[in-house]
Amino acid sequence: MDLTSQMQDLSKEMQEMRADIQQIKGFMERQNEVIDELMKGHQEMMKRLVKQEEEAEEEKNIQRPVFPLMTQEDLDNAEAFIGMDERKKEEMTRFLKPLLMPIGLKQKLVYVLSEEIILSYNLEGTHGKKRMLLYPKLLSVLYSATDRPGWSYKLFLDDLRRGFQFGKKKHFRKKCASNKLNKTTRNPLSSGPEDDNMDSDY
Repeated sequence: MDLTSQMQDLSKEMQEMRADIQQIKGFMERQNEVIDELMKGHQEMMKRLVKQEEEAEEEKNIQRPVFPLMTQEDLDNAEAFIGMDERKKEEMTRFLKPLLMPIGLKQKLVYVLSEEIILSYNLEGTHGKKRMLLYPKLLSVLYSATDRPGWSYKLFLDDLRRGFQFGKKKHFRKKCASNKLNKTTRNPLSSGPEDDNMDSDY
């Protein structure tokens, strides 16, 4: 074989080697892309698992509400419990409906909220009171639990407002009667002045 033929064969082999190298590089690039996609999928799966674990841990800290709700912490917990999923909302609605109906919230609010909360809150949070409207999920449950023909959210809020009024008046009537009794016990001849410490804000 002459030198020219050898050079041609060598050149052909080098071209084939370059083609093989390019093919290997292309394969490796595709393999790297596949690895990148797998890594991204793995990272997303890990994020979802971490989020699920965090949510499960949060749910462990959320207690099933016990009525009447006694404190602001109980209100916050009830709001979180109802907000966990639609089933919790339906569960609370089924539980509260027989407690509240057919009379409604005006006289039955005490079955849902303690006297402490009734005295500390009103709907809008005016006159130094805390704002009950900050608990929309709880209000949604109360609205559903008091549903009746012709019922609307406006009528519900009016009924809830009357419930706060009724609860506050009942408290101050008891307080006034207790003060009168104490004064009469100390001095039977003195009826004492009317208790003017009534809270007119509802």
